[in-house]
Amino acid sequence: MDRIAKSIAADINGPAAIPRRNGEPLFDEPWQSRIFGAAVALCECGCIEWDEFRERLIAEISLAESRAEASTYYERFLSALERLLTDKGICATEEIDLLTTDESPDDDDHR
Repeated sequence: MDRIAKSIAADINGPAAIPRRNGEPLFDEPWQSRIFGAAVALCECGCIEWDEFRERLIAEISLAESRAEASTYYERFLSALERLLTDKGICATEEIDLLTTDESPDDDDHR
């Protein structure tokens, strides 16, 4: 098991822990598994660090909770990943908007 997989598997409690059922990651929609896979792939290729992403995810979840925003774990996951990618200069906001148009959690036609 590689380092990224070990980090994810070890994080079973707390705000950044991915939803699970019977110990396995739980995805309610196809876009959720794709964005999770993209984050893992970005970590594996060294574009981002899992711990850095995890910190961003915790901050996104905390912010959403403090604002009483109705959002899902994976919506916060996506937001954290997008912000990290733009902050690091890996992607421009416009590029992310273009790429995520078909993956939008609000777009019932593409789920």
